[in-house]
Amino acid sequence: MKNGAFTGFVLAMVLCFGMPVGGGVALAAVPQEPAQGGVIPATPELIRQIQFMLQTVGIDPGPIDGNAQALTNRAAHQFQFQNALPITDITNSGPISTAFLDLLRKEAGAKLGVVPNPPGPNPPGQAAIAPAAPPAPTPPPAAPPAPPPPDRFASCQFDPQDFAVGGKQYTPQSFLDEGFGGSTDRAVANLTQRLKEARDIAEKIGGSALLEVQRQARVLAYFECRQKIEQAAK
Repeated sequence: MKNGAFTGFVLAMVLCFGMPVGGGVALAAVPQEPAQGGVIPATPELIRQIQFMLQTVGIDPGPIDGNAQALTNRAAHQFQFQNALPITDITNSGPISTAFLDLLRKEAGAKLGVVPNPPGPNPPGQAAIAPAAPPAPTPPPAAPPAPPPPDRFASCQFDPQDFAVGGKQYTPQSFLDEGFGGSTDRAVANLTQRLKEARDIAEKIGGSALLEVQRQARVLAYFECRQKIEQAAK
């Protein structure tokens, strides 16, 4: 995970979001100019939105700056490949496929609030699944292992859901190791910058995009707490 898979703990972060509807998120259409052939022009604002949406679905687009460069195109190509879409570049002021935008908008909206319906009873005519046979007796448990050393960061509170990025559940430590090479100082500096970028975009979009900003703020607060403990121990 790199600059944006949180980017990716980070941090993700675009389309125009509507208000919640029926427990999910309603997504308004991306503002667009008249276009033909299923494409719209790639304005700087639209490119910023695309970068934010790619980050939201767990693909690192690089800086969210409205400038389509190599990292943005690599992220767009990855999303297009994963969804069996034609592989096309995003260029400043060039054409962007509306099919690509529609699917990216849908997946980003799902990450920001759509909750799957819980499973219901078996459909009519379908036999119920038979209960599993009881397990065989297990041997006596082995001696318990030695207790782990005390967690010196136990006072730093966090929500595990804040570390679910790109379909993968991280722990704070695995997120730190994979995203920032295990460096708390690097994580704080990087997350601070990305939170600022996310806030700038959320102020224009509003709605459910604010939830992503709040998540990133909680993640940053956790690592700032760890940073203070590490500095005090030096």
